[in-house]
Amino acid sequence: MKVERMKAKLLILCAIILGIAACKKDTYTTRPQLEFKSVNGKVFGSGSAIIFSIEFTDKEGDVQDSIWVQKISKVNGCNSFSDRAKIPAFTATSNLKGVFEVGYSIGFIPGSNYTVIPTCSKNDTCFFRFWARDKAKNVSDTVVSPDIVILK
Repeated sequence: MKVERMKAKLLILCAIILGIAACKKDTYTTRPQLEFKSVNGKVFGSGSAIIFSIEFTDKEGDVQDSIWVQKISKVNGCNSFSDRAKIPAFTATSNLKGVFEVGYSIGFIPGSNYTVIPTCSKNDTCFFRFWARDKAKNVSDTVVSPDIVILK
């Protein structure tokens, strides 16, 4: 009987631990939170677009100021690049979760509104950093892309 009671208590304890682990909830903070989700490729040539997906959460839902982007080149002689884009206005809602899609082009793409990234005279291995600011001037954490190769 004592062993069965101990087994029952152990099962209840395991169920509680599993329940706590399974109930991990999104945490929304006043400071916007970013999570790098994806990029549409690893190698890009002239006439192609690089599109990044970055998930965000914000407690007040006012992440409507700007998003900053830095391209950091790992190749000696290739330029890094910085950009600041205004986040379009939208109706703020509490505990907001969404995805920023940030795009750049390698060379001119007809009909595209993407900013053209300066290219190098050789293949450029680089990565990108992203951070955002909300209307109250709270700055998010910085997220980093995987390495990307931009062909000359």
